[in-house]
Amino acid sequence: MLRSICIACTLLVSNVFAQDDKNLSSLTRFDSNLNLNVHSQMDIRDVRIGDNVLGQALNLINKNGEVQYISGGNRSEKVDIIFRQAYLESELLQTLSLLFDKDLGFVNQVSLTYRIASRYLDILPVYNKTVDQAIIKYGQPMSFKQVQEMTQDKGDKVRLSAFVAKLPHKAEIADLIKGYFKYLQVTPKTHFVETDTGHALLLTGFRQCYFWPLNEFEELLSLCSFQPSSGNMKGQGITLTLRNFAIQNKIEHFELEQQQPEIEITF
Repeated sequence: MLRSICIACTLLVSNVFAQDDKNLSSLTRFDSNLNLNVHSQMDIRDVRIGDNVLGQALNLINKNGEVQYISGGNRSEKVDIIFRQAYLESELLQTLSLLFDKDLGFVNQVSLTYRIASRYLDILPVYNKTVDQAIIKYGQPMSFKQVQEMTQDKGDKVRLSAFVAKLPHKAEIADLIKGYFKYLQVTPKTHFVETDTGHALLLTGFRQCYFWPLNEFEELLSLCSFQPSSGNMKGQGITLTLRNFAIQNKIEHFELEQQQPEIEITF
C-alpha cells in the first residue's frame, strides 16, 4: 500500500514538473528580473499591467492555477491560466489571460473570464455576483450622469460616438483610448443606458459593458458579457479586463529603445 502511494506521489511530482516545463518553455526566453518600474494602479488577481509575465505565471501556478494555453510558441503573446472551484453540481471556471509584449515579456492586458462548466446552469447569478464583487474591490463604475455630463446629452440614451468625441485628449495616449472605444462601436447606434443603480451600461450589438476609468481614462477596467436576452451569455461567459494605455505606450517605447542597431554589411 505504502509503495503504491509513493509511486503515485512520484508520478504526480513528475507530471507537475513535466507540465510546467512543457507549458512554460516559450516564456523562459524572458528575464524574470527585468522590471519596467511602472505598474498599473488596479489589478486582477494581483496581476498588474507592466508586470513581468514569467514571474506572474509562476506565481499563479503556485496558487493552484493550471497553465492552459500559451499562444504562438517562441513568439507567444498570451498565456491562459485556469482556476477551478465547485459550483452547484458543476464547476466555475476562471480563466486568467495575460497578454504580453513578445520581445520583453511585460504584461500589457489582463482578462479574467468566468464560465460554468455545465451549459445547463444559469450563469446570470454568477454575472450579478461578479458585478457586486467588482464594485466592492474597485468602487462604483462610471455613472450614466458622468456620461451625460461629458457629452452634454441629457437624453435617456447616449451614443458611443458622442462619448468618443469628448474623451480627454492626452497627446501620447489619446489615439489608444479612442481606438479602444471605437472598436466597441459595432453599429452607429451603439449607446449607453442608465441602470436601476445609476450606472452607465454600454449596449453594443449583443454585448453589454460597465467601465471603471482612472486618471481621465489612462487606465480602464471593463466588465463585459453578452446580454442575458441574447442567449450567448453562457457560452461566452463574463469577462473582466484591465487595460492601461499609458503603460502600454511606455512598453512600446521601451521596446524601441532596446532594439539592436541596424547592421551594415558591405562587399
